[in-house]
Amino acid sequence: MLGKKIKIEDIEKFLSENPNFFIDQPKALEGLKFPSLEKNNSLGNKVISFKDWLINNLRFEKEGLIENAKYNYLTQKKIHQAVISIIYISDLKEFFTYVNIELPKIFHLEVVNIVSTNKKLSSKYNLIFIEESDVDKHYRLNNHFIMDAVDDQSILYNNTKKKINSNAIFSLNIKSFDYFPLLIFASVDKHFVSNRAYDLILFLSKIIQFKLEKLLI
Repeated sequence: MLGKKIKIEDIEKFLSENPNFFIDQPKALEGLKFPSLEKNNSLGNKVISFKDWLINNLRFEKEGLIENAKYNYLTQKKIHQAVISIIYISDLKEFFTYVNIELPKIFHLEVVNIVSTNKKLSSKYNLIFIEESDVDKHYRLNNHFIMDAVDDQSILYNNTKKKINSNAIFSLNIKSFDYFPLLIFASVDKHFVSNRAYDLILFLSKIIQFKLEKLLI
């Protein structure tokens, strides 16, 4: 009698209904092959053993942790440099120039700037101007910090030369000076999607807010 042919769907259904199968039957993994995470692995094959697959996974995870640590270290050095410079600024015009001219160079970003709802001040200090109604509708959250992809360029980035793909936005909370509602960091790549160095950038944002408030008094 011919045996019933097992379909891929049957295997998938069995494994989904028995999620602990490989825990209960670990030896079953020994004869299985897994897709290589590398385009050209040392064996020259597209599939590898479970042991090699596990080793590769751990290696890639370790490399990712090292890369993140390196990125955070370099970002921390840049932020310390920026904080020291900001502390010694005593003039409002110098402060705004440092924020929107020097900081983008230090962090290799397309935009670092403060948003203002005051058109005259925006023009005078080369800030980003948006209407008060747009702030209230989209961004009026004091001390709120977010790093995310950019879907709509029309509000904050309609005058930028390059397309902005990700940004970090800090909602400023400066008493009696609510016409400076936002601080933004913007990148042409996916720089701010991964949330890497979140705490460091938030720290820099609070330093900028503190200094701006002092200069406005």
